[in-house]
Amino acid sequence: MCIRDRAWGKLKPTFIYASSIYVVRKRGKMPSLYGTVKSKTGEMFQDSLDYCKGALQSVSRSFALTIPLVEENILAPIMVGYLEARILDTFEDDIGKREISLQERINSMNILMEILESPDSKSAKIKAKKLADSADELVRNPNYRDLVKNMERVLTVHSSFDERTKECMVRWLKEMNFGMQKFLKQEVYSFKDLNEYCYYVAGTPSGFLTELIRTRSKEISKENTQILSENERDFGLFLQKVNIIRDFREDILDNEKIFWPSFLFEKHNLQPEDLLKPENEEKCMEMLDAMIDNASLHIEPVKAYLNAIPEEYAGFRAGAAVNFAMGVATLQSMRNNTEVFFGEKPVKISHEARDSILMDPLAFVSG
Repeated sequence: MCIRDRAWGKLKPTFIYASSIYVVRKRGKMPSLYGTVKSKTGEMFQDSLDYCKGALQSVSRSFALTIPLVEENILAPIMVGYLEARILDTFEDDIGKREISLQERINSMNILMEILESPDSKSAKIKAKKLADSADELVRNPNYRDLVKNMERVLTVHSSFDERTKECMVRWLKEMNFGMQKFLKQEVYSFKDLNEYCYYVAGTPSGFLTELIRTRSKEISKENTQILSENERDFGLFLQKVNIIRDFREDILDNEKIFWPSFLFEKHNLQPEDLLKPENEEKCMEMLDAMIDNASLHIEPVKAYLNAIPEEYAGFRAGAAVNFAMGVATLQSMRNNTEVFFGEKPVKISHEARDSILMDPLAFVSG
């Protein structure tokens, strides 16, 4: 499992840079980047902050390009929260320079959470150095390796936040850690299992982002607070399921774990790799329909979620709406599309569809 630039979106963060066309037009200016931590001064802190900005460029260019669109009072926690989740996901998924046991993965993940519980303590600093020193041996991806090696810099910025923000970040990361470990040991058999897996890896970031908005908003009504709470996980689940469907062929070829429910393969008496064989096309399309139908169940709840975000967070809402609209368009482009299984590259939406979304993403949400 990789945080598929997930609801942060593999963690595929889920904001799209081109949404700036819409946001800048509506708001007239860009927010001051990382303004929430300006009060913390000092050369070491500034070095750590600069490192986090650069690391974001390395581990997720699309997220780095779009995060300046997010409102100032939630921007820095989102950046650091993403980097910490990326480190957690690296220990869960990207360890691969040598044979690593399941228990070693779990131990590394738990040590990270112990560090985040008390990042300024002496024991946390010792543990952070130990994890950082292990990066050369354990971590495959060079950008993720560099992030782990520089974990202490991320923790420096983390420590600058108020206690409520730190508690919120750690609580949601704990939930993610619990679920990641559960599905290291458990297969996804049913759609219920798929919902649970997607909640842990993508719904928890949605929960964190939503809590930041709810607790900082001066405008949000009780009704919209309830709507956000009821639908926050649907946003993450929808985006993650789109990625899981779209990346099926790529994950098979890369020997990644497959998260299509195994009951579907049992039903059709197939192994996952059999779906890449043209002679199984009919069964492939039946399974694809089932996956798309399941993901589509989240569309209306996500619309309700996005429409409940208060106007003071119009930047966050616009970026999220772009991702949602792109996801819906991607689902539509995959319906009855054999390229999901037999194409050279993952299915993408047309330039025309993309440009239409970028011109006014919120029109798509209200439609």
